[in-house]
Amino acid sequence: MSKPVVICVDDEPLVLESLKIELKRVLGDACLIETAEGSEEALEIFDELQNSEEYEVALVLADYIMPGLKGDELLEHIYDRSPQTLNIMISGQADLEAVSHALRSARLYRYISKPWTPEDINLTIVEAVQRYLQDRKIETQAEQLYSLNQSLEQQIQSRTQELEQKMRELEQLSRLKDEFLHAVTHDLRTPVMGSLLVFRRLQNQACDPIELSRTMIDRIIESNQRQLKLLDSLLAVQLSEHGFTLSGEPLDLAKLVHEIELDLEPILSENQVTIEHSIPSELPLIKADAFQLRRVFENLITNAIKHNPPGITLNICATVEDQFLICKVEDNGIGIPEQECERMFERYQQGSRARRSLGVGLGLYLCRQIIQAHGGQIGVISALNQGAKFWFTLPIYETSST
Repeated sequence: MSKPVVICVDDEPLVLESLKIELKRVLGDACLIETAEGSEEALEIFDELQNSEEYEVALVLADYIMPGLKGDELLEHIYDRSPQTLNIMISGQADLEAVSHALRSARLYRYISKPWTPEDINLTIVEAVQRYLQDRKIETQAEQLYSLNQSLEQQIQSRTQELEQKMRELEQLSRLKDEFLHAVTHDLRTPVMGSLLVFRRLQNQACDPIELSRTMIDRIIESNQRQLKLLDSLLAVQLSEHGFTLSGEPLDLAKLVHEIELDLEPILSENQVTIEHSIPSELPLIKADAFQLRRVFENLITNAIKHNPPGITLNICATVEDQFLICKVEDNGIGIPEQECERMFERYQQGSRARRSLGVGLGLYLCRQIIQAHGGQIGVISALNQGAKFWFTLPIYETSST
């Protein structure tokens, strides 16, 4: 806190000098004592001190009868400037009306009649200074308490917002869990029920041994393969939550894509898919896990087949930008609503075009996990009836200089 100041105002220099000596003796170095021979000078001193960060006026001791502003008028100006400053009026000629005016308009702390004794002055001034310091201490503590309360309120509000956000996230997770369990139950139940119906028909046959047609065996195998694929996806998601362990090695992207096209040739032919690709053979190598990257391409290609009618064209291309390889898998199919594009890579998100899908919305989520584990990014650009362009980036393999 700044050093307190006592201003003594009287138009008699001898009175001022005696007051200053007496107050210095009583207050010592605890307060700065200033004197003024008139109200105008007192206000100038007051304003100068109040504008200083080093001092604050604790008390003004003013005579009543002075040239210019009288004592009660001066103290009213002081009160207007600084309500916390205590005011004392000294006079042997002030009437009750002047004292009453000072009490009302200047919050007069004390009135001392002349002639005063050193004991009266000392006791009153010391008490006033102590009162001022105590009030300022309480005011400072109140400000600190208010500031602390404001800070606590902000923290509580912030914490409440965080908890509300967490609650919304938990509700969202709960909803996703319910949707996920429903989807898994449906997708596992469907092939199981199909197999069960087949076996019951066989059970109802009278002959023994029972003959199975190759078509029936193929259907049972396909049904079980779908179940295995779903379970593999669930296991892959669980593992991805703890981070992929990549087996990074220098990889030729053009060669990898060509191998994937050969492996998917039966499903491509069945769905009359035309593959166009522009992957230059001179592309720089990438450091990637071939198995995991194959899963990304296979997911993007099979997704395009599942979510579009037969006869689409798929374009697979790659270019170099900065230190990254940008890969794109683009189709000319029915497209994806723009509002769904941002959510396509969330877990269990299938989107409105998943009419032919029996999955639970894990494929693109896994693609994102795999690409991010490689240090890249993945996204999609699409709109209804404008096809879909899936893209992802991969860091270029940098050979160490020898």
